[in-house]
Amino acid sequence: MVRALLFIRGHSIGMNTESPATTSQEYSSSQVAALRAVIFDYGGVLTYLPDEEDWRKMASMVGAPLTCVLKAYWEHRYPYEIARYDSAIFWRLVGHDCGQPVTDALVRELVTQDNEQWGRPNPDTIALARQLKASGVPTALLSNIQPDMLSFVRGRHPWLNEFEVRVFSCQVGEAKPKAGIFLQAAERLYLRPQECLFVDDREANIEGAQRTGMQTLHFESANAFSLLRQRLARAGMINPTR
Repeated sequence: MVRALLFIRGHSIGMNTESPATTSQEYSSSQVAALRAVIFDYGGVLTYLPDEEDWRKMASMVGAPLTCVLKAYWEHRYPYEIARYDSAIFWRLVGHDCGQPVTDALVRELVTQDNEQWGRPNPDTIALARQLKASGVPTALLSNIQPDMLSFVRGRHPWLNEFEVRVFSCQVGEAKPKAGIFLQAAERLYLRPQECLFVDDREANIEGAQRTGMQTLHFESANAFSLLRQRLARAGMINPTR
């Protein structure tokens, strides 16, 4: 069932997000630049993904089938994440697509549920980001996030301030996988895109980063954390024995 949920999520993202134009050439293995910084995604990397129970609770709150809520949620997400929609518009669109009215009180409850289900910290990746920083490696946080959730995470997660660079879609008016938001993160790090390792759980975002020349790690499998540590150790960014 979880695999089905992820399929719905990925499918609707594809419908919802414009494909960025290629902005850099493909790089062969002999042209790969030395890594100098790591850019982390928020949900799915620094925090855990929502589980099936979370999504079912949301669907119950809307009063509609899970498949309908997931489809509407992801179809309307992009404008919400770049602050084109506020929370009331977003959740009423979700309700409308599922044939359910959404009151102001329900909007507030759904915003809280959404924030909470994306807000469970992953202690391993947070500790790894801190290890990088302690070793002098610049780190950045790059997230598709709407204003309501950004206010929530700033209040709940003080560790966000430990990243040297923080780029949020709702503040810059562009979201992954479009090229501009990746290039902005690299620019704020004072680095070329190919000197940055971007870590994200979504394949579309990984592909978007690659089109700018960034090196990437798709954080999707059960051993993703181990693979990330190995990649950073090979690059000389962390001590593999710690």
